[in-house]
Amino acid sequence: MYLVIAVLIVAILFVIYFLIALGTVLAFLPWIIVGLIAGWAGSVITESPHGILGDIVIGLAGSFIGSILYTAVTHRHVGATFSLTNIAVAIIGSVILLAFVKVVAGPKT
Repeated sequence: MYLVIAVLIVAILFVIYFLIALGTVLAFLPWIIVGLIAGWAGSVITESPHGILGDIVIGLAGSFIGSILYTAVTHRHVGATFSLTNIAVAIIGSVILLAFVKVVAGPKT
């Protein structure tokens, strides 16, 4: 009897942990999608392909850079994750980041 109760408690704790972990991952999903869109657009504009994971990382970094610049210029926050303003700011930030990397890396030989 005690074994059944112990197994049920462990199962309930496992389900709770799974739901919390799934909720954490789902909370970051909009950011990942915006990062992918912005990174892909920045890669296309600057003609420097990086793959899906590279586009996500570039898009997230570009979103950060663009948000800082947008806030500094307009003195307002960007807004919701899936707003057109946020996506445009993330794309502009990605282009700035990729252009900076191209300038620092220099011409390819």
